[in-house]
Amino acid sequence: MEEAASKAAELLRNASHVTVVSHIDADGITAGSLASLALDDSKISHEVIFIKKLDSAFADELRAKKPETVWFTDLGSGSTDVLGGLKGVISDHHKPLECEPKTNGKKKTLFDYDDSGCEDFIQVNPHMAGRDGGTDISGAGTAYLVARAMNPELRRFAHLAIIGAVGDMQDRENGRLTGTNRQILVDALDFGVLEVEEDVNLFGRETRPIWKMLQYASDLNIDGVTDDYRGSMEFFMGLGINLKKGENWRAWVDMKKSERKLIISALEKLVPRDLFIGEVYLFPLEKKATELHEAKECATLLNSCGRYDAAKLGMDVCKGDRDESLDLALGLRKGHRRQLIDSLKIMEATGISQMEYIQFVHVGSMIRDTIVGTVAGMLFGSGKIDDRKPIFALAEADDGIKISGRGTRILVNAGLDLSEVMRQATQKLGGAGGGHNIAAGATISPENVNQFLEMANEIVGQQLS
Repeated sequence: MEEAASKAAELLRNASHVTVVSHIDADGITAGSLASLALDDSKISHEVIFIKKLDSAFADELRAKKPETVWFTDLGSGSTDVLGGLKGVISDHHKPLECEPKTNGKKKTLFDYDDSGCEDFIQVNPHMAGRDGGTDISGAGTAYLVARAMNPELRRFAHLAIIGAVGDMQDRENGRLTGTNRQILVDALDFGVLEVEEDVNLFGRETRPIWKMLQYASDLNIDGVTDDYRGSMEFFMGLGINLKKGENWRAWVDMKKSERKLIISALEKLVPRDLFIGEVYLFPLEKKATELHEAKECATLLNSCGRYDAAKLGMDVCKGDRDESLDLALGLRKGHRRQLIDSLKIMEATGISQMEYIQFVHVGSMIRDTIVGTVAGMLFGSGKIDDRKPIFALAEADDGIKISGRGTRILVNAGLDLSEVMRQATQKLGGAGGGHNIAAGATISPENVNQFLEMANEIVGQQLS
């Protein structure tokens, strides 16, 4: 990947103008930001475009602009079949289209692949280097490798790649970042833009009242506490923890060391320790007890920008705007939090339909297509539905029906690959799809919904047989 990144850096440095295209989630926003920062540093004229998905329609629009050089970040590898006539760099971590090696007998490298579109792009992708793009490195990480190759001093932005990886939950399986992410983490530590602690790693440790942090920690699924504000409050009051200081609610970061030890000890009696203890990634140059000080909260802030059509606002925050852009982003974050809670209730009320190997929920237009996958993941991790089957959440979108699939690491280890489910189904039914083995998405026409579900059920059954 480093060799490919060096070749990509050389190509980009020789460009007079670059069109950056990235995804709208936290990983995509940090990836696009890293690309923009690298191009700024090299004084290369560029624009950044954020999109929900890369399909033939967007590719046609892009070709019509006749861009000199295109840099796709956090997308592109799974869409090389529609990129004919375009050229440049793809820094992505999603599963690429199958490419045949150019040479036989030797170990395959990133430079041994060729298919329609592949030959016109230098690709930096972990799958093409024998790594798992779901855990080894994020889209922001691959963009960071290119940026670092353009100028080693850009390691001062390594923390953005950490945010991207955490935003894609690459720390979830092991309670810490691993693989190539670990090397990027070392860069961030060396440049003083990151601190790592072993601590409670629940979302909201910086900004949420401690009882809310525990109330909404759906992965813990504690009877009488999870989703129960009174039960969560009583848990802390039973330990003698003061929930307020003056008029202000206390967050986890406000707890004294003795209080933290007491709370952790009490939680260990209710749920396994590895469900709430792990590495926490902090940014010492940001103000403590804010959304920007910790990776999970920062990723959620960026997600809220992307999900509400303001990805460029998130990029401005990543690039250092701590005035108007940050204020606007925080406003979106507040609305996003409320929307997620309301959407979760809608999904629960709609009900989950069961098939032999999968389960699904169709929410129509009641939940935005940009957040339906996030809501499905929240429901999947709550313990309220069957976790022995992947879930497919469907919502109406401007261009059809958006489908978001979510699985578990146990299912993946048993053979589940949702990216293949999406790809195979959309190849036969039309539309576009791809992603990771544990989480993937697709867009299809409304009349193909039943066929898609039947195909998905069949493919998942074959994968898990």
